[in-house]
Amino acid sequence: MSSYNYQVSGAHIAKDEVDGEGALLYKTSFNFQGETTYRWSNNAQSLSEILKAQTLPLVVKLCTDNVVKSSAQSPVDLQRPLLLYKEVKGKRVHARNLRCCAAVRDINRVVYQTTGPHITFPESFYGFFKAIESRDEPLQIVADVSRLMPACFLSQEATEGYSCVSSLGAETLYHKTSLPAGLYRPLNILEDTITYVNKRKSEKKKLVRCLNCEDERGKHVLFPLESRGKFYIAETSAKFAKHRNVDSGCRIFKWTEFDPVRLKGLRVQMLQGKRPQQECQFTGFVEFGQVTEEHTLIGATMSASPRLFEMAVTTEPFFIIALNSHDMDTVPLQQRCIKFAKNECEGYMSAIKVRKDYDIDQVDGAE
Repeated sequence: MSSYNYQVSGAHIAKDEVDGEGALLYKTSFNFQGETTYRWSNNAQSLSEILKAQTLPLVVKLCTDNVVKSSAQSPVDLQRPLLLYKEVKGKRVHARNLRCCAAVRDINRVVYQTTGPHITFPESFYGFFKAIESRDEPLQIVADVSRLMPACFLSQEATEGYSCVSSLGAETLYHKTSLPAGLYRPLNILEDTITYVNKRKSEKKKLVRCLNCEDERGKHVLFPLESRGKFYIAETSAKFAKHRNVDSGCRIFKWTEFDPVRLKGLRVQMLQGKRPQQECQFTGFVEFGQVTEEHTLIGATMSASPRLFEMAVTTEPFFIIALNSHDMDTVPLQQRCIKFAKNECEGYMSAIKVRKDYDIDQVDGAE
């Protein structure tokens, strides 16, 4: 009897919607009554064989010759039909969470210990990190950010500024407010008189010198050049490259931008990015491990409340395909599952995954 482990991962939407710790996944609110009838092939194939001969999306089912070990923590019911939606190839870095604690012999010294399950960061993960051992010297005034004019910067704390309320007509109206922490893309330096609404709801006019930016939603905001805060350069620009004397302590990086030779064993702090949506004792401090090139499939469970999962494309285990899968795209259950996968797939692909291994045993005598 042989065994095979493969990865299945999910993403959280609401804790009270899923039973079992660590099984927090995407779910939908629609209800479906009844079963969809599929005609199953007699030929069992591996995922790699299926991809060579078939087009996605496609409905498959785990071959009955494979026995899935039961687990209360399983986020995906592997006994039911599965919708294979998208093939994915790319790099990912495997990592472990780090817990900070005081050293045994020197309580003033901080040490880091690995904790929790393995997690992976895909190549498309849009998050920024700072090496723990690097100097932390963020820019402290907006004027310094405007001098460098990066492609993108991180404001790590709320900063006083102006948010665009309306740009209709000849004049743009702003609201004087506290701009939240987050990523911003500088557009230009604005030196002009603006009309804004103050905290007393009164309209005022003021001559300002501000850094005109877009926030993560594309909304225009103004950072007064004299405003103070903690700012990190996230993405550089052609103009930034001219400033050779900029301290590296104000830079943060995507994991793919670190030196690949030094990446394994590098300990970093995630300063910006979506946290894992499954429980994994995530602390924001991680230790990078091995980088792998992986070939996976994004799929969804075929149920009234579909869940996304990711499965490694290998030569085992074996599945049977629904011969009439492409003819069933208009059937309510399959149509809704495909729509759900289409809407959620991009965000799921770029999210941090918590590794889940499931044992599938092949019964003696199976093909």
